[in-house]
Amino acid sequence: MKTYLRHKILNVVDVKELIALEYLDFEGKYKDYAENHDFWEVCYVECGEIVLALEDEKQKLTSGQIMVITPGKKHSYYSESGNRSKVFVICFESFSHTLKPLGEMLFSLKEEQQDCIQKIISECFKTFRMNEDDHLEVVSSPNFGGQQAILLQLEYLLICLLRQLSTEEHSGIVFLSEEKFYSDLVDVVKDFFTKNIGKKLTLNDICGKFNYSRSFICKTFKEQTGETLFTCFNRMKIEEAKRLLKHTDLSSARIAESLGFKEVKYFDAIFKKQLGVSPTTYRKQNKIINKRRDFNELS
Repeated sequence: MKTYLRHKILNVVDVKELIALEYLDFEGKYKDYAENHDFWEVCYVECGEIVLALEDEKQKLTSGQIMVITPGKKHSYYSESGNRSKVFVICFESFSHTLKPLGEMLFSLKEEQQDCIQKIISECFKTFRMNEDDHLEVVSSPNFGGQQAILLQLEYLLICLLRQLSTEEHSGIVFLSEEKFYSDLVDVVKDFFTKNIGKKLTLNDICGKFNYSRSFICKTFKEQTGETLFTCFNRMKIEEAKRLLKHTDLSSARIAESLGFKEVKYFDAIFKKQLGVSPTTYRKQNKIINKRRDFNELS
């Protein structure tokens, strides 16, 4: 008998709730009120052009373009062109940390992506309406499966945008493969540490690079390695310091600076904690060892 194995699906984008689906048809000059809410918002310009005022910056969106607005960002739409504009707005809740790179990024949708959002619009008219209180409610006799169809199309659209972003040159965005996920995470974090050994990284720097929450990345790294992120990073810095002390004449202060330590005393303290001796003593010990080795080789 053939054996079938179950595979748990990894949801990289998970939309929890739909909050608003609005199809806005503007003609002439207009300006709406500024909003600031705790959920995601997608703004798609079907035709015409609008200006998105986001915090202290302004961004023009034209036909076929889309922008994803991060929760907590104050924003408003306006137009001074006098031309007709059609805008579709989707508000939704999601706790997927993979969405973070999409925030405030402007995309020109490809044909497949435009088809995806047109399907959302089509399903929207047959499934929901915004009532007088601007709340989303189901219409009478809604399209069968319409709510799920909207959600699936929206998740697929967001995945397409993330794929597009991650394949763009110099994007700096990293998405891990599903296979060996946790060990891959540790490996790429350590590689990131190696490439930035001379910098003073923050937790936000690390989380922003790999698109995972602070709690998740800290917990996963500790479970996989037995040490915290910065214990590991400092250990790697000290390994590099040992190499420099052995093979260069750089002073301890210069080495500390090159490894991102602002204070030499802090560098000395970490070095001594890990090796039991100060950088100066370590260098002297290695010089003695090297002299003995040279003497033995000559004799």
